[in-house]
Amino acid sequence: MKFRFGVLFQLGLLLLAAGMTGCVQTWPADREFQTHAALYDEDQETIDEILSVDEAINRIPAEPDFQQLHFDKKIDPACLQKPSGSYQVGPGDTLDIEVAELADTRRTTRVLPDGMLYYDVADGVNVKGMTITEISKILSERLVNDYVNPVVSVNVANADSQRFWLLGQVRTPGAFPIQKPTTVIDAISQSGGLLSYDQNNEVGNPEAADLKRSILIRNGNLVPVDFDALIRNGDMSQNVYIQPGDYLFIPSLTSRSIYVLGEVIAPGPVLYEEGITLLTAVASAGGVDKDAVKSKALILRGGTRDPKVAVVNIDTVMRGREPDLSLEGGDIVWVPRTVWTKLKEYTEGVLVTAGQAVAIQEGINAARGAGRAGVTITAGGGN
Repeated sequence: MKFRFGVLFQLGLLLLAAGMTGCVQTWPADREFQTHAALYDEDQETIDEILSVDEAINRIPAEPDFQQLHFDKKIDPACLQKPSGSYQVGPGDTLDIEVAELADTRRTTRVLPDGMLYYDVADGVNVKGMTITEISKILSERLVNDYVNPVVSVNVANADSQRFWLLGQVRTPGAFPIQKPTTVIDAISQSGGLLSYDQNNEVGNPEAADLKRSILIRNGNLVPVDFDALIRNGDMSQNVYIQPGDYLFIPSLTSRSIYVLGEVIAPGPVLYEEGITLLTAVASAGGVDKDAVKSKALILRGGTRDPKVAVVNIDTVMRGREPDLSLEGGDIVWVPRTVWTKLKEYTEGVLVTAGQAVAIQEGINAARGAGRAGVTITAGGGN
């Protein structure tokens, strides 16, 4: 009887769906889930007949049919080499400058977005890419007619041009300057360390870091750092040096959104709630775009090194010919624009794009506080 009641409850929800209107917001916490009917175009069939018990049972969400993939990428040895050379100044850096032994000449000057630096009576100097020694020399030459044998002292007050982002489960997420050679471990230490990380009681801690899904993005690509091996096992072969513009993201083990990306109206995160399915997640992202290839969508689960992937046909699920699929926090739903043929290669490209989406969204959150903004990611990947 309990089972029959559950079936009838599902049936009732399906019947209500035909008359419901969904409300899709730009921020995951405010999005209301939509049901099957909300995903249909006006010229498509709708759910308007009484379903049999068997049909209702078939509409109970099923577990995706996953395949296990393995990406055994190696870290480029160059990433483990300590950077050499002096600091190169760039736009946004703040410099302390003074003519030696003349205290009243001290100025704190910011390098402009175009790389130009203005100090005292010297003409503007494009210092982008210069070291402080080179800047000191050229300013001394520019001021030779205004001071007696000037020796100009230059120091970096704030290194804003060379920064990296560290987001997620750290004590002080945000952007950090690279004023000296900095490894991943150095970066985490600079941010105050992992937030409430307890190696002995990770699952019981809602703020625990999900090391298997942590990522480092550099120039649009994933650097294959094994954060789990590095932090938990002390594997220094994973301790790469950070470069300007790097994004590191360390997600929570339990507080996970679902990312719906690719050819949907509003790509981005959807707040995970118990009972969320493929169709409700897609509906919360505004539904599929007209150019979407609905027959080759993907659901990805797990870390970037050993993900599980399921190929799904959203169209047949929408039409009730296949059961809806249950999702878990941290899942990625990808709706492609092209008909791909090589699953592993295509999945790898999707993981990179998804990683970028996470980094962008977390960057918005860190920069704006409430961060009520969606993520716009163009579908990519080849065959």
